[in-house]
Amino acid sequence: MRFFFVDPSRLSGARACLEGDEARHIKNVLRLRPGDAIGLLDGAGSEYTGVIEAIAPERVEVAVTGHRPAAGRSSMRVSVAQGFLKEKKMDRLVHQLSEMGVDRWVPFVSSRSVARPEAARAQARSRRWRKIAVEALKQCRRGNLMQIDAVAGFDRVVALSALHDLSILFWEEETSEHLTAATARPGGPASVLLVIGPEGGFTPEEARAAKAAGFRVAGLGPRVMRAETAAVAACAIAQYLFGDLGPGQKNLDKNSPLA
Repeated sequence: MRFFFVDPSRLSGARACLEGDEARHIKNVLRLRPGDAIGLLDGAGSEYTGVIEAIAPERVEVAVTGHRPAAGRSSMRVSVAQGFLKEKKMDRLVHQLSEMGVDRWVPFVSSRSVARPEAARAQARSRRWRKIAVEALKQCRRGNLMQIDAVAGFDRVVALSALHDLSILFWEEETSEHLTAATARPGGPASVLLVIGPEGGFTPEEARAAKAAGFRVAGLGPRVMRAETAAVAACAIAQYLFGDLGPGQKNLDKNSPLA
């Protein structure tokens, strides 16, 4: 079954309305017809089945036939703050981290950032990132749409530590503590903030500022990774240790019928 994103505001009782890109994809690309069954994801934790009732050039009306909580939401709230990267690396990261179940993504500029987008360019990139996050939501059938913050400064990222049970800054110059050691605590955290620097990494001053704010500063092993590789690796390890990718988690049967 094909799944589509529906804004929660376009759901009303047993009816849903798809507009814009989703409606055009149904009509012009997939060439679906009234009577075809589809799935819907609202990005707010719910998954639906439905039947197409009517198709217009920019609008598709759907009769909702079933509903259940979406199974793809991470059991742990993961936030990833990523130093701004060059070219299209950030675009790829949005999709990859959404697949990994990241709840919130915070792009930021720090001392060694090479890419520093102007305000208008940053807003355009944010709109593009949201479209990528929607595509990732449909592809992996996650329960919630990844929140994408406006481009921030490093000071704001440091302040986010207060909102998380565990905050880790990854620094290639930290060789004495690795992620598994930095996260060793009884019960595990309900929320984690992972901070990865730009291509040039962090300065010693930034690492000290993070430590002073309560961050653990850790490395990712003996090899220096690209920033975009480090982000995915850190998220995967955190999900394995405390989230829904560990050996204690049950595999959900996504082929089971909706209620």
